[in-house]
Amino acid sequence: MRRNWRRTAGAWFLRALVLGALALVWFAPPLTSLDRPPDPASVTSYEVAMDLSADGTLRSAETVVVVLPAGKRGIFRVFDVADPRRPGVEHPVSDVTVTRDGVPEPWTWVDSAAGTETARIGSPSVFLPSGTYTYRIDSVTTEALEPGGRRNGRDETLWWWDVVGSGWQMAMDSVTVTARLPAVPLRAECVQGEDTPCTVEVLERTLTVRTGPLAPYTPVTVRVAFPADALPPPPGGTDHTARDTLIAALLGAMAAAGLFVATRERRPGFPVLFEPPPGVGPALGARVLHEDDAADALLATLYDLADRGVLRLEGDDERWTVRLLVEPATVPLRPEEVGLLGALLLAAPDDTFVVSATVSSGERVGRALGVLRAQVREDGRRYLRASAPGIAAAVFGWLAVLAVLVMAGVHVFGQGWRSWPLLALCGAFALGAVGMALDPAVRSVHTAEGRDLWTRTGGFARFLTTPSSESRFDAAAHLEWYPRYLGWAVALGVADAWDRRYAEQGLETPAVPWLWWSGTGRYVGTAGLGASFDAAISSASATYAASQSSSGGGFSGGGFSGGSGGGGGGGGSW
Repeated sequence: MRRNWRRTAGAWFLRALVLGALALVWFAPPLTSLDRPPDPASVTSYEVAMDLSADGTLRSAETVVVVLPAGKRGIFRVFDVADPRRPGVEHPVSDVTVTRDGVPEPWTWVDSAAGTETARIGSPSVFLPSGTYTYRIDSVTTEALEPGGRRNGRDETLWWWDVVGSGWQMAMDSVTVTARLPAVPLRAECVQGEDTPCTVEVLERTLTVRTGPLAPYTPVTVRVAFPADALPPPPGGTDHTARDTLIAALLGAMAAAGLFVATRERRPGFPVLFEPPPGVGPALGARVLHEDDAADALLATLYDLADRGVLRLEGDDERWTVRLLVEPATVPLRPEEVGLLGALLLAAPDDTFVVSATVSSGERVGRALGVLRAQVREDGRRYLRASAPGIAAAVFGWLAVLAVLVMAGVHVFGQGWRSWPLLALCGAFALGAVGMALDPAVRSVHTAEGRDLWTRTGGFARFLTTPSSESRFDAAAHLEWYPRYLGWAVALGVADAWDRRYAEQGLETPAVPWLWWSGTGRYVGTAGLGASFDAAISSASATYAASQSSSGGGFSGGGFSGGSGGGGGGGGSW
């Protein structure tokens, strides 16, 4: 029962972790956008002459007057090639030429972040003296025009562009942008930074923006509307991100639901049975019932051995002693019981093992529990077999949780997360599968023989837990059943309910003949003595464990924001 509570708490903790990671990606900006150092170089003048064709081709001639400190080789220019609002539409850059002070300057493409292309301008082996340099960068890109929808009963085509990109690391003293337009516009708007309006002048088919000074990373965005019938139709590039994200989330949830159904076994009926299933011990019976190791398998097995006259448990205020009473070869023992006695070094009558808060005692308890569980799992293969859907649910559930956390990490410490459908798919599946990933019962399924044992063990568990008011159990007539079934009650996690069967009829907890107590009497009743022995085992295990550890955004309505256009990019010195 305690393990089920921990498992449930663990599942909800992981779900909260996944939801937190999803919220982080959705609401929080990347750390790289919060801490972007300025460049020591500065731009005294940034002038751009643009020529926008009717087919969306955009030719740009940038003149950048840069003051470089000593130790610099040149500058780099980052081009944004991904369209922020039209997935599938890109603005590839071509026909790039570069001059410095009127002389051709060497340059090369270098590795760049997704959705960008970066030109490194200058020679790696040549450092420039500090001073002022004039760079001219000519380039061509395409698909700069986009459908603008309908406004005031008229279809529009838009040029929505970052004429100064948000990636410029250098401060700019003055900016002048001149653009030759393909048609007379209906209107033109300009914004710099997040939402500061800037002045845009339009004379016939010529647009001019003058602004400055600009702090590093300050974009300037224009949005120009043309009559749709004045230009050829531009590509739509419909944004299906929201639709695809929803579909992906539904697919993830459906996959998790499908695995949940595939891993559920039809529970048999549990008729009340007045005795445990024959031929198996309480640890194996509990494993078949719950498809997991019993939390108190060691204690339950010791109790069962003691009830059969193999052991006696003797306790006082300091320790508990497990005393072997018989020659093991002379009594019928199950394989896990033989292994348990061997691990505790109990081989002949009167051999003892002292359970105390010492490293040696804890080490032997741990070894005995490992041997016991290993043998129970081996014997359990007769009753439980691996479930392919359950294993898949566990593996993919953990992978989905890990994937969500990795994506959140990429978002926070990288450049943001772009693949929303993938994040939604993994997130929805993780939320649905995390419970299966933590539940060992989904990884196994009962064989035909296992279902019979499942039924018998479940029926006996019902007998141990059914309130006396709902049954015809006469506790006074069966006082000897209490110690006989105590080991099973402990293994099945229902020892408290078994105690109540007698207490509800006004009886003292029956005496347990194999549980001897010679201490001060601070433990009252059999349940208290059992708790004392359980605590001794836990204390020994904890002492040994301690000794081991000590050794080791987009267009919405009528507004728009800076940096929301196509193109743009940025640059800096190197």
